Amino acid sequence: MAEEEYGDEQPAEEQGYGDEQDDQGYGDEQPQEQEAAYEEPAEEEPQYEAPAEPEPEPEPEYKEPEPEPEPEPQYEAPQAVNAGYDSSDITKYCDDLYSDNPTFDYFYCTLVNAKKGLPDLQVEKSAKGGLPALVQEMQASAELIIFFLLRVNTYDDEGSSRAKFIYGRFVGSKVKFMQKAKLTPNLGKIADQFPVKHLSKDADEDMKDFTAEKLAKEFLRVGGAHKPARYDFGGGAVYTVPKLPGH
Repeated sequence: MAEEEYGDEQPAEEQGYGDEQDDQGYGDEQPQEQEAAYEEPAEEEPQYEAPAEPEPEPEPEYKEPEPEPEPEPQYEAPQAVNAGYDSSDITKYCDDLYSDNPTFDYFYCTLVNAKKGLPDLQVEKSAKGGLPALVQEMQASAELIIFFLLRVNTYDDEGSSRAKFIYGRFVGSKVKFMQKAKLTPNLGKIADQFPVKHLSKDADEDMKDFTAEKLAKEFLRVGGAHKPARYDFGGGAVYTVPKLPGH
């Protein structure tokens, strides 16, 4: 009987070992961190910003008003005048233009025989219209050799008037070289047929120096002590001499 009881007994150490572990909860003894509760960040209240003051508009720059364009002068169209003189009688045409009451403002001549270059002239035209009309005709004469005489009436502040005369030697750009060369020795004899001339000028169809202002200034440069106040070149082309300060 005693032996059987011995076989049923288990060592004290073996008894309840696993139960102790279960009772003690060994597997549950590891500390567990508590999850922190998530809190949404509080919304910040928008700060009030005062509206920006508008920038002052820049003051517009002052601009001087542009001067009104000067009206273009109205010139007279050329008007041919038949003086009734023989075209070869240069003296009569000159005398008419030199007179107190001329029939025309200007006249011009061509060579009778341009190829030979002889000094014999013939009047091609006498006309009214003054400087503008003469310039217009010369600009259309590139193939010609022409000699002309233009009348200019001058006036002073006292009311007196005097006549001046411009003698022109015109050689168009299309004139052949040999014609020019033959003409040169006779230029003096041709000029002598126009006895009164206060200004002598060469020209071609550009006529760039034939303006009222340029011609008047040349008259003033070569003139004497008596200075006109106004130059009338006919056809509406007039130049008024600027007055000096204090006059």
